[in-house]
Amino acid sequence: MEFLGVGPAELIVILVVALVFVGPERLPKLAADIARVIREIRKYTGSLAAEFNEVIQDFEKDTHSEKTAWKEIGEGLTGAAKSITDAVRDARTEARGAAAGDTPAAATTGDALPVAASADAPAPTVWVDIPSTPPDADAPASPAPNGSGSLASPAVQPAEEPR
Repeated sequence: MEFLGVGPAELIVILVVALVFVGPERLPKLAADIARVIREIRKYTGSLAAEFNEVIQDFEKDTHSEKTAWKEIGEGLTGAAKSITDAVRDARTEARGAAAGDTPAAATTGDALPVAASADAPAPTVWVDIPSTPPDADAPASPAPNGSGSLASPAVQPAEEPR
């Protein structure tokens, strides 16, 4: 059995040294004083722990309504995020399903968006691949390969009417 890291052998050595220095007449009074101090320290630490627990319980009671409100907000945000994710997933699936009939390659990449051929004339929908990385802003613009001098993609140019 140890008390404050002091075993029985160390306790005997301490008592012998105290007996030599204090003397046999004053040793019982010294032991009683030490026991009283230890009891007071234990009582003080016990009351301190009880007071600390009481303050913590009061704080939890005071903040319970705010904690409940924040929990409801978090649950609402989680539900909203889930519904948005589901809506985006459904729209993506629907777009890929619609694209599967027109151009299978565009539906598998996931980077293609439908672009109308012309706003004035009814034309079939043309699919244009959008690069996943933006073009280099420092690079000079090059003329379009269609020879028109326009930077528009050839897939966006209006389709010619059949004659």
